[in-house]
Amino acid sequence: MDLYVVQIYNVGKILYYRDLLRYFHTRLLDYESQWQTLEQTTNPFSIVVMAHLRTKATNQNPESRLQWKLRLVRMLFEKGYSREEVIGLFRFIDWLMSLPEELAADFKAELKREEEAGRMRYVTSIERLAKQEGKVENARESVIEVLEARFGKIPSDALESINCINDISVLKSLLRDATTISSMEAFVELVNETNL
Repeated sequence: MDLYVVQIYNVGKILYYRDLLRYFHTRLLDYESQWQTLEQTTNPFSIVVMAHLRTKATNQNPESRLQWKLRLVRMLFEKGYSREEVIGLFRFIDWLMSLPEELAADFKAELKREEEAGRMRYVTSIERLAKQEGKVENARESVIEVLEARFGKIPSDALESINCINDISVLKSLLRDATTISSMEAFVELVNETNL
């Protein structure tokens, strides 16, 4: 298959998924009238739908988004989900309902108070997970910065490969290698071997 055919295929996939997401977005809006049902069900998808609806509704009102985000996180614990479900749904809500920095700090402080009061059992685990993700992201950025300083523009396939690595020890090793390796091509080869 030549490169042109592959590019057309990839564009087609992107357009298909874009249209599919638009369809689901429109269908999710239909659930607004069923809010009480969403609150009462224990189906984890109800939390996803409510988070989406309140994210759209609070687009221009970050203070209201903070309150809804807290309310939805509280629901995770009230509905009796497993630890894994709570952590997964929390990560989704946190990603979807992003807050300005000062309100994000308020959100964390309120979670801490809830945990201390014994109402949120997994907050410490969630914070630990967030810290680990932050460390991984910082390690990725460090590798990329060193490579850019040494070799200039990084090929997109190398960036994708680096961004797929979630192991902090592998990223630390790659950072050391990035400071001494002879060429970008040698580094790409090393990353490809690491991802095998």
